[in-house]
Amino acid sequence: MITTAFIVEYNPFHNGHKLHLEKSKQITNATHCIGIMSGNFIQRGGPALFDKWHRAALAVKNGVDLVIELPVLFASQSSEIFAKGSISILNQLNMVDNLVFGSESNDVESLLMASELLANESELLSNSIKENLKLGIPYPKARENALKAISKVDLSTTSNDILGLEYTKQLILQKSSITPHTIKRTGSTYNSLDLVGQICSATAIREQLKTTLDINLQNFVPLPTYAMLEELVKLDKIIHDESFFEFIRYNIICNLDRLSDIFDVNEGLHNKIYKAALTSSTLDELASSIKSKRFTYTRIKRILFNILLEITKSDMNIIINTTSPAPYVRVLAFNQKGTELLNLMKKTSSIPIINKVSAFTPETELQRISFNYDTKATRIYNLINSSNKKAFDLGSNLDQDYYKSPVFIK
Repeated sequence: MITTAFIVEYNPFHNGHKLHLEKSKQITNATHCIGIMSGNFIQRGGPALFDKWHRAALAVKNGVDLVIELPVLFASQSSEIFAKGSISILNQLNMVDNLVFGSESNDVESLLMASELLANESELLSNSIKENLKLGIPYPKARENALKAISKVDLSTTSNDILGLEYTKQLILQKSSITPHTIKRTGSTYNSLDLVGQICSATAIREQLKTTLDINLQNFVPLPTYAMLEELVKLDKIIHDESFFEFIRYNIICNLDRLSDIFDVNEGLHNKIYKAALTSSTLDELASSIKSKRFTYTRIKRILFNILLEITKSDMNIIINTTSPAPYVRVLAFNQKGTELLNLMKKTSSIPIINKVSAFTPETELQRISFNYDTKATRIYNLINSSNKKAFDLGSNLDQDYYKSPVFIK
């Protein structure tokens, strides 16, 4: 058995993902593959387009053998935290051979060189990053400038290279035996809104679904994705960021005294957030009025959803300060090969495997914290997802984690 893993969001699964999956299997000679996938809230700051079970089922229909949920405390944060949680889960499975990720540079050796510098925290590199930050440069760009000046490693601040850098850094820090590989990203850039050719960005697909009910997306997504999107649109089950604006605004206005306890709310930002909430009429307006050179739009979006989920600094500090913080393996979907992976995993995994949430009792502080946020995130997501009574295999119960079983795809 040769096991290859991917760290994904599939929001939604499109032709670019399909190409990446097929090439990954080819270059690693994989017999089995695992996807670590964000749940109902994702890394760019906001909700997934549709729920985690349907996204996981689509992943398996399109060629992934086993989909595992990335806990929300990792999935909804910066690339560093996102990568730390993902690699920790893969590492503690003790049965993953390869990790394949897309990148703009397609240069895994350069990524590994830069990761070594970051992992070893050289004083020269740290000082260079600090000097850039003093100039008001956002951290990703400050880090890129420092790496370029010291190591001559030239990395763009495009999203996939940044994530690739964090993945390889965590492989080093966690002393992982997993071998990293990269595949060059093709088609539109990550944030492109162009619907051209056959490979576009997930951002473009989401924007199309936000602005029109005419899902003319046959050229950009595999047939299973198109069929599901078509049904979701009919049932009014597509979820957008703005759906949560009033909940976020309510939390801000009612909890000014606790805003400074929310993760990543620093430097007096809580007062600015509060004042903006009093005058903003949309989530985009709220985020735009708060952002600055130091706090980018995406970072502000993450902070606003931290407020929605009430993710605190004290809980995140426990996560951040744990070397390998994976709490458990939460199974979302699988096929027959996925069954083989699960059978092996039961023998090799150093963390619990959750098939039924109702049968799981957290035993450590890490598990308790993560489990409470994961189940809360599902309830909050379903305040919107279950508000339309047209059922889509889900019903109106907010506590789906407790009665929804992993999806088996024949």
